[in-house]
Amino acid sequence: MSTTNRKNLEDRFDHGDDVLDYFDTSVVLNIRRLKELSGILKIATLAREANINMHTLQAKIRRETPLSGAETVALTAALKRFHLATVV
Repeated sequence: MSTTNRKNLEDRFDHGDDVLDYFDTSVVLNIRRLKELSGILKIATLAREANINMHTLQAKIRRETPLSGAETVALTAALKRFHLATVV
């Protein structure tokens, strides 16, 4: 297995691959998983808690546009604040 560095990690984020969050968390999150969870989570509230524009996040989910690394970090931090985790 190759070494994970910032560049290939960002490439994985950009392509929407499942990535165990590099930023000290056990939450696995990508746009496909977030779309699956949108049926049971209020995305507008999650976006507000993550300080992400609600319309941007909803559009990314609808179009299945990959989350950026910063968005992933913010969303996983918001989930962790409420002791929530997602695994695939």
